[in-house]
Amino acid sequence: MLILYFSATGTTEQAAKLLQTKTGAKLVELQIDPAYPSSYDQLTGISKDQIDQDIHPNIKNLPDLTDEKTIFIGFPIWYQQSPMFINTFFEQADLKGKVVIPFATSMSTPMSANTPFLKKMAANTGAILQGGFLGNNEKVMTTYLTDRALLK
Repeated sequence: MLILYFSATGTTEQAAKLLQTKTGAKLVELQIDPAYPSSYDQLTGISKDQIDQDIHPNIKNLPDLTDEKTIFIGFPIWYQQSPMFINTFFEQADLKGKVVIPFATSMSTPMSANTPFLKKMAANTGAILQGGFLGNNEKVMTTYLTDRALLK
């Protein structure tokens, strides 16, 4: 198992590390190019521009996924959807036959709001996209992992 994630503020990083503790999966923090700014106001402006203009930023360190069967992909929810680099992930990664489990962090948007976007991105990739979970809720995460026998 592998956990890929991006975290702008540290919240998704905390969720990814908790997920790693619960599953024993390898952990990789994705590096986005161009890098997102640390200023919240600049970040929200750039992320909104990427959505509005359908810009898919590059992932500089997407690892070789050949030997992976299950891949967790973690991200913050921006403007009620996954950031545009998630499009890049589905475009760049060879996901044929791989189980992809999204997890996100948000205080107001449910994971289900991302489902239509994720299904569209995963279409024709050969990925086995699973319903995901909000990673900033440990109880939800634990239940999700327990129900799917993914706990270590």
